[in-house]
Amino acid sequence: MRNEPEPDTVEGRAAPAARGRSRRPRTMRLAVCAIFFVTGAAFATWAARVPAVQSRLDLSAGELAVALVGLSGGAFVGLPLVGGLVARYGSRTVLCTGMAAYLGALAILPHVPNLAVLTAALAVFACGNTAVDVAMNTRGVLVERAYGRPVLGGFHAMFSLGGITGAAAGGLAAAAGIGIAAHFTVAALVLLVVAGVASTGLAPEPPPAEGPSRTGPLLALPGPGLWIPGLVAFCALMGEGVVNDWGAVYLKEETGASAGAAGLGYAVFSAGMVVGRLSADRMRARLGTARFTGLCAVVAGAGALIPIIDATTAAGFVGYTLLGLGMAAVIPLVFAHAAALRPDRTGSSIAAVSAVGYVGFLAGPPVIGALAEATTLRWAMLVLPALMAVMAVLAPRLRRPDGRK
Repeated sequence: MRNEPEPDTVEGRAAPAARGRSRRPRTMRLAVCAIFFVTGAAFATWAARVPAVQSRLDLSAGELAVALVGLSGGAFVGLPLVGGLVARYGSRTVLCTGMAAYLGALAILPHVPNLAVLTAALAVFACGNTAVDVAMNTRGVLVERAYGRPVLGGFHAMFSLGGITGAAAGGLAAAAGIGIAAHFTVAALVLLVVAGVASTGLAPEPPPAEGPSRTGPLLALPGPGLWIPGLVAFCALMGEGVVNDWGAVYLKEETGASAGAAGLGYAVFSAGMVVGRLSADRMRARLGTARFTGLCAVVAGAGALIPIIDATTAAGFVGYTLLGLGMAAVIPLVFAHAAALRPDRTGSSIAAVSAVGYVGFLAGPPVIGALAEATTLRWAMLVLPALMAVMAVLAPRLRRPDGRK
């Protein structure tokens, strides 16, 4: 019997020999769950109060769009760097530093005096978020190895639950007339305490036995084997960006949904994401990465087609639910796969795949807008099933170097 688990614990074939002798993996799992929850809640806190920030600075729609460039630009610039930092200094150090910057920027956002400072603060906010994102997924992979079975999907479900909680708290604060300064300050402090307590449950990372570590490259770019999971992430995140920005618009303009019903479209999509992520680990253990990714693509593709074929509000709700279910597990799947391909450089592998995926997230909404201008929004939304079809084609190539799925 082997004394150590396989570097890839994706299918749960081999549990570590020490699994039953220590409760440490359970403590680590709870700690990482809390970090994912805090990350989702913090971002949703900002997202729920964007109109209040816009009103405070009297920003036009165009000026707000400029500020949001800082958000997307900071994230995109930070991704290749974070992987190298994780490889050099460890995910725990990067996680704690990134969380401090992330929540510190959240507390500062209500106090910025003008558009330029808001843009800079959002760039810091996004860079902190990026650092936490890569580091916490690296931590999630370490926990998965300790358990010897898939658990990464459950962590991403906690991120979604954190987002729902943060958005709900933001809505309640706005309805109660609580200002953004008080709201953001209290939220940042509470979340910082939770993250601080959780960080005590993060065990030190084992040093790599061989290969690059502190002397590795600072920039994390896709290398051999990582382009396929990167392209799968591109398809998934491009689809998610399209639903985020155009889903409600499609329901309102193409199906005749009321403003309230159109808003519910994103809610059912999010609910599908939560359910999909909660069940992702069991499905991944049963089917393997390649087959499960293919199944996700088929479910999401069906969900994308339903509102196009039948342009009614009810069909839209069904379609968006299936889209959420199908797309929910894809990012945890490709992150775990990338980490298994290069177990000595988990953080940089996740960052490289994230960078490719984030290009799709940024590109999706403007592509739909351009196609809708040239044709109609209904035709433009055919991009979604096309992305899922590409994902289905790529899925069989998500195999380990040893040929395992």
